[in-house]
Amino acid sequence: MGNGTDGRGASASVARYERIADQVRNEIRNGELKVGDFLASEASLAKSFEVSPGTVREALRLLVSDGTLSGRRGARKTVLRIPRPASTQEEFRSFAQWATAHGRQPGGRVVEQQWQIAGEETGSAIKVDPRSRVLRVLRVRSLDGERVMVERTSYPERLGILVESMPPDLESVTRELADVHDIVFAGADHVFSATVCGQQDAALLGVARGRPLLRHLRVSRSAAGEPLEVSEDRYLANILSVAVSNGRNVNAIGWLSAGESGWL
Repeated sequence: MGNGTDGRGASASVARYERIADQVRNEIRNGELKVGDFLASEASLAKSFEVSPGTVREALRLLVSDGTLSGRRGARKTVLRIPRPASTQEEFRSFAQWATAHGRQPGGRVVEQQWQIAGEETGSAIKVDPRSRVLRVLRVRSLDGERVMVERTSYPERLGILVESMPPDLESVTRELADVHDIVFAGADHVFSATVCGQQDAALLGVARGRPLLRHLRVSRSAAGEPLEVSEDRYLANILSVAVSNGRNVNAIGWLSAGESGWL
């Protein structure tokens, strides 16, 4: 284990326990720690990193929560798996930013946008009065020039006014809202399921009806927890897969029965 020098020059915006967790991940990736190995005690780690036991405890909690370490209460932590490379900050927050981070060229085209009454379901999702108006936008998204996804997004009125005036071929609405209007998409809730291509999606994507699609329901939120959009994205099934890590004591993934509501 390192002596704490790894994070001395790191950004002050990154908590010390997060830097410790990152160093442990790196030690697992480079083979200093192997799957099945025990970690040193909290007291030993605290001495090594020159921090309090509480800081080490927070770092270990992060590693347990992402499935890297075992999480049995009162037992020494063991390495459960080699952690994957960290996801980019914008993973699942923006199609365009995800694509760019993976070296792909995103694109988009607004097919239709109109103001509508929110209704109960959309109003509940973005926490607005069901009688208020929302901007509903239908887009076709592309990857390296190929159509891959149909996006149906609803914005509350204050965001809809901004989105309505944006160019129809804008690469990233999320980035535009952040860069120009200081509205940052800080997190989201997601549900993934399978569906088949209906008539409208088939026409928009240029494929046959009945083709499998990956359905992605998403509610995006600001750092304060305010809902910013609700979207249903339908990807061609050979474009995207979803990777999730879990452990015996931590489950960030859950199952919903078909048609189940209340996930918002």
